[in-house]
Amino acid sequence: MMLAQEEPLRHVAYLHDGTLEGLLCAVFLAYERHEEPEDVVAEASYEPRLGQSCVHVATDFERASRVRRGVERAVGKRAFTAIMRASTCDDRETGRIVLSFIRYCMARPGSLRNSPVLDELANPAVADLRRLEKRALNEAEKMRQFARFSHLENGIWFARVNPNASVVPLVMNHFADRLNDQPFIIFDEAHGLSGVYDGRAWQLVRATAVDVPEATDHDRTMQEAWKRFYDALSVDARYNPELRRHFMPVRLWRNLAEMHPRGSEGTAVRAASRQGENRIVSA
Repeated sequence: MMLAQEEPLRHVAYLHDGTLEGLLCAVFLAYERHEEPEDVVAEASYEPRLGQSCVHVATDFERASRVRRGVERAVGKRAFTAIMRASTCDDRETGRIVLSFIRYCMARPGSLRNSPVLDELANPAVADLRRLEKRALNEAEKMRQFARFSHLENGIWFARVNPNASVVPLVMNHFADRLNDQPFIIFDEAHGLSGVYDGRAWQLVRATAVDVPEATDHDRTMQEAWKRFYDALSVDARYNPELRRHFMPVRLWRNLAEMHPRGSEGTAVRAASRQGENRIVSA
């Protein structure tokens, strides 16, 4: 008996779990259902449109791997790396841009398979993805510059960050190389995501809040020394607050020891959010 094929939906949003794998599964589903979704977004940030249907996309790692292999086979690993970076952006259009880019990559004629697709900036699908990739890389660079670690009494180094994109996965290798065998946690309070490194390998953990021990006395001393060093380098005659805000965005100041008054704890480790049920406990 032949089963009637489901008609493609015209006004539809694909809702995924907010991970790269979830986004790739949404791409897989768009091909499978022959649909062109108006929105491809994380379910937590979805804002319904009038008359729009919703499809909840289940995360399937095999399907995500198939999409990844297809992209790498068609246009190379560098293009997939650009997709991975772009997917960290908070832009509502991120999912749709990734889908459009993948469609363009897979539809390129065979004669162009050896030419770098990311150089085709005249094509809107490529230009939009490169714009998101650049935004993610800029935000990752800010995290490398402005993440401030505190040494906790349990021996773990802890940094609280609040980036404009979910770039913790993009900076974990950097900090793992530099801290070497020192365990650390980078908690992205804006996206509810933590990078946890045990001295050998790192992993990502979803958490809406963290409970952490006190910073060590030595750490508090070093923070005060860092504040004094920061103040000593300032030149009153060249004070330029606009330039400082340009290179050091105000939204990052609350996690910077040097931007807290002397005698305060700086990184505000004890001010961890108590909201939410998911927590990382560093005991």
